[in-house]
Amino acid sequence: MSAVEVSAHLSGKPGAPVVVLSNSLGSTHRMWDPQLSALEERFAVLRYDTRGHGASPVPTGPYTIDDLADDLVGVLDRFDVASAHVVGLSLGGLTAMRVAIRNPERVNNLALLCTSAHFAPAQPWIDRAATVRADGVGAIADGILTRWFTAEYLADERHAESIAWYRTMIADTPAEGYAACCEA
Repeated sequence: MSAVEVSAHLSGKPGAPVVVLSNSLGSTHRMWDPQLSALEERFAVLRYDTRGHGASPVPTGPYTIDDLADDLVGVLDRFDVASAHVVGLSLGGLTAMRVAIRNPERVNNLALLCTSAHFAPAQPWIDRAATVRADGVGAIADGILTRWFTAEYLADERHAESIAWYRTMIADTPAEGYAACCEA
């Protein structure tokens, strides 16, 4: 599959080194909002929605990690970024690693968070894709939140608005996009 022109946003300090933020499964570029102002003080910050997520197109799956890496390289090309510091969380980390392996000249540094070079075994991901296609991403949103946040954080009423925002972001992910990324 060729690269998809995914939704992307550049902000921050013009002419500064570029930091790319590659998001996790079930999230959009907005997941990085809490870090944005601090990063924008020193960097140009390039965020994007993974294919099948947020405002990006939702091609029929399955997708491959190479597809997701091609999309990220396409974002770099579209914004005329020769190389960048790349931060990847979970699926975004796997994508960032693939870009670094295939296009090392495009990656200055990698910051990899909660990720792996390979997510195995495959069957739980296949099962999750089937659940999402049948019931929507909202059906698994609460389970995702328990992996993203501690039980104490989730139970604390001071975080209710934030948790509701993240739950909505997850639940609004298109089922086909989420499922196809599970199969990557």
